[in-house]
Amino acid sequence: MYKEKYLLFTSKTGNYKTTDNVYDPLTWSNTDAVLYPVSTFKGIRPTSANSLTLFFEGGATVTLSIKNGSHVKIMSIIGNSIYMGNQAVITVADVLGHVFIHEDIYDCTIV
Repeated sequence: MYKEKYLLFTSKTGNYKTTDNVYDPLTWSNTDAVLYPVSTFKGIRPTSANSLTLFFEGGATVTLSIKNGSHVKIMSIIGNSIYMGNQAVITVADVLGHVFIHEDIYDCTIV
């Protein structure tokens, strides 16, 4: 078992493409990709008909853009992955890699 689990998020909000239109991680900022320890996770709540916001210590937030009405499904899978999953890194929303913890998530904003 891992000592700590982490939640991974990436976003397309930044302007960090190279001249050949490839995303360059060397130019990312803290609003383009983050890895938060689960121990800093404070909660999650619906913030609109098609969004959920995750809260972390220090005031950091991540807002997930989701399919309308899929709030409970997504909150459940995030909670189950945190407490019963066996991965050290839980990819919640990797927008750049098109990998999501649930198919009803399609974007995220990191603040």
